[in-house]
Amino acid sequence: MNLSDFEWLAQNIQTDGLLGSDSSAANLFLLQDKYSIELFVRESVLFRRYNGAGSRSGFGFPLALSRNFSLKDALEFLIEKSAAEKTPLKFCLCTREQKNEIDQCLEKNFFGRRISWNCDRGDSDYIYLTKNLAELPGQKFHKKKNHIARFMRTYENRWEFKCFPENDIASDILAVEDQWFNERSEQADEKKFDSALLLEKQSIFSAVKNYSSFDIRGAVLYVDGMPVAMTLASPVSSEVLDIHFEKALSLYAADGAYSVVNNLFAGKSTSFLYLNREEDMGVEGLRKAKLSYRPDIVLDKFYGEMEK
Repeated sequence: MNLSDFEWLAQNIQTDGLLGSDSSAANLFLLQDKYSIELFVRESVLFRRYNGAGSRSGFGFPLALSRNFSLKDALEFLIEKSAAEKTPLKFCLCTREQKNEIDQCLEKNFFGRRISWNCDRGDSDYIYLTKNLAELPGQKFHKKKNHIARFMRTYENRWEFKCFPENDIASDILAVEDQWFNERSEQADEKKFDSALLLEKQSIFSAVKNYSSFDIRGAVLYVDGMPVAMTLASPVSSEVLDIHFEKALSLYAADGAYSVVNNLFAGKSTSFLYLNREEDMGVEGLRKAKLSYRPDIVLDKFYGEMEK
């Protein structure tokens, strides 16, 4: 699919009630290479096939492109397709609600068909009330407020926060990513360097270049006029904003830059009820950080294969 196809999807996916980051056209566009995502449309339904490893292999829940959506018809098509290809029918990244919908539809319409499901905690989305991240109310956010206060004291009268695309700061977003990437490259063993970081870098450049196609917005944190942290996001729906990327240079991260960007950007995003800060990918440090912001929803994702 080319850019114009993704732009069309961004305008037509029926996202009302959806919370998951995988439901947005921007996410599909930015991750298509990382997970070798195949997309095709049939009778006003978007089918997504992920060709990654483990829990990222299989079809996502069929997404409606019109109000006339039939899960029965979508599943019938996938069953026939897998039979024709002589491959097992697999699903991935399905929420508990979507998993249950598939199970109920199979039980009602496809006798003897059932999916054996599993859940990988590393795939779960962390979803927060935007108001909580913007205001950090109560004692439970005491440490976060301390991190922000430390940054403000350390860089008093020296910091600035600008939003994108209201401000022409695309080059500064990319400058943060370049420096962040170089820091990680210097720390990594050449043989062990994570190629996913290179794909992520390419995705960030693509997000900035094509921001208008997906309503991508973001911000940059500056110290002494130098960009030191950034974030990029796009809407999943009218209620959910998906945070795709958040980066801070190591020196400033140690002084609380991540907490500052998180807080200030949330304050600029209060038209959305929720912020989806995506998954932790099974990384213990990342999981701890995401839990420290007290998610209102941990949206579990399931993967499974149809039993023979």
